[in-house]
Amino acid sequence: MKLVRFFLLGCVVALTGCASSGGGKYSDKVSYHGPNRDVWDRVRKGFDMPTLQDEKVAYWTNYYAARPSSVQTMAARSGKYIYHITKELEKRNMPTELALLPFVESAYNAQALSRSRAAGLWQFIPSTGTHYKLKQDWWKDDRRDPVESTRAALDYLSYLYTFQGNDWHLALASYNWGEGAVQRARARAGGGGYLDLRMPSETRNYVPKLMAIRNIVSNPQKYGITLPAIPDKPYFEQIKRSKDIDVAVMARLAGISVADFKELNPSYNRPTLLASQDPNILLPVSAVKTYKKNLANYNGPLATYKGYEPSPGESLAAIAQAHGISLAKLKSLNGYSSRQSVALSSRALMIPVQRDFNPDSIVPRGLPPTAPDGNLRESDSMLADNTPPAVAPAAPTPVVEPRAYAVNAPTSSLRQTSGPSGGVVRQVASNTPAPSNTVRHAVVWDTGGNQPAPRSAPPANDDPLAALVAENEIRNPPVNRGSAQYVAQSAGSASQGAVRPASVTARTAALVPPAAPAVRAAAYSPRSGTAGRPPEHFVSQGETLYSLAKRYGTTVEDLKALNNIGAEGLKAGLRLRLPGTGLRG
Repeated sequence: MKLVRFFLLGCVVALTGCASSGGGKYSDKVSYHGPNRDVWDRVRKGFDMPTLQDEKVAYWTNYYAARPSSVQTMAARSGKYIYHITKELEKRNMPTELALLPFVESAYNAQALSRSRAAGLWQFIPSTGTHYKLKQDWWKDDRRDPVESTRAALDYLSYLYTFQGNDWHLALASYNWGEGAVQRARARAGGGGYLDLRMPSETRNYVPKLMAIRNIVSNPQKYGITLPAIPDKPYFEQIKRSKDIDVAVMARLAGISVADFKELNPSYNRPTLLASQDPNILLPVSAVKTYKKNLANYNGPLATYKGYEPSPGESLAAIAQAHGISLAKLKSLNGYSSRQSVALSSRALMIPVQRDFNPDSIVPRGLPPTAPDGNLRESDSMLADNTPPAVAPAAPTPVVEPRAYAVNAPTSSLRQTSGPSGGVVRQVASNTPAPSNTVRHAVVWDTGGNQPAPRSAPPANDDPLAALVAENEIRNPPVNRGSAQYVAQSAGSASQGAVRPASVTARTAALVPPAAPAVRAAAYSPRSGTAGRPPEHFVSQGETLYSLAKRYGTTVEDLKALNNIGAEGLKAGLRLRLPGTGLRG
């Protein structure tokens, strides 16, 4: 009898330990029976991640529950991708809570780009994307590809899970903060789990946010939230093509808008899709049959442009003459400055092959004369305006607000600012001028357990996520160049909080406990890829092209091409133009 008693006691202790730890085989399996009514049922059935016993989980659950429209917006965005992600997780026997991670990472915006240049649903930075074989060039950025980025993210998370001793909480902290940083934090703490480590506030709240989203998806009715009905079946199908084709033509033949096409294929940077670059395209399952039928019946031109691979040292003038276009036109299409004369051999040029071709003229059987969005053609002037310089590392891409932190800002000191085209852009504090010693990132450390949970959730009308997300409900309106995007914080107050969108700061400062971050939301800006980068740099003694390229996130080749630097190299005092900031060579 005593043996039985000791055995039962041991089981209770073991289960209690599993409930508060991220290690071991996933211990808090939630049982759901019967056929799946929608994709949310499929996601719930795969929940297999340990519960995090932390008051911050309750805080973030209340936070999201008080903002149902924001949760519904993110959930609606997920409809195109979440079935695919969940199926991939099931194939790998990974917990389906990870299908909810893009809620935290990108608000399920596949075109999101952070200020640190992390992109896509899973917010890969360039170096990690390269490590996990995500192609990034002038034509394409696979960090924004829903299929490729999901493959890479699950590869990375699987590695982190093993690296951190089969502890999902530490694996997720590593995904946010870096595996090396987590390892060093564990070494300083003498081991321990997620709740035992000293870490930045963003990472400290990262897993609680995911657990909060899981709570809401597990029982949305309990929190007064209605999730959108997303069928438990694939939304898109991957098809192969053997010919170059314009985005507008492909959308027209499929009977969908260009905007809908780009939501499934946000990785493509140019108006023409080159078969040699990537033959795979995603289309809604409902549009595949229409596309194939119309393509078979269509005998007109498919592409306005073609790709041309320059030889090393080949001049732009010779290429323009060989293809019967002006040198100015060639440079304009491909982002070269007027002073550049030699093509970059590492990048295919875009060469016009059709004159005055209008995709609006395509009228496949059973389709109206114009597509749903009413404008399928990107004019040459629009193309030139949205083409970065030839040395820019990537195409114009959307931007997502950085993860926000709690800061102290008086509510009474607000004024509204407008962008160049009018309309309120942000609310910013106006009683104090911006200090000269501003910082862009202030890391707020949190030792865990020193912050009491709020007594109740913030009121529903105080909606920082909705205030940011409402601007870009599925189809994000552009943010005008020059509009206020970030509020800087003086270096002297860095310990109190970090950079945060001002409208969130002022309206929630009294409601959020110290260092509890608010939700980041996506906002679209076609030219924000190099936000915060100075346009030029004056060379100091001892600086090299390599050190400057690493500092400004570019390449030696791009610096040399933009500044016409030859074998003589750098000299102290030389003024360097920086790629991607709009300055021409």
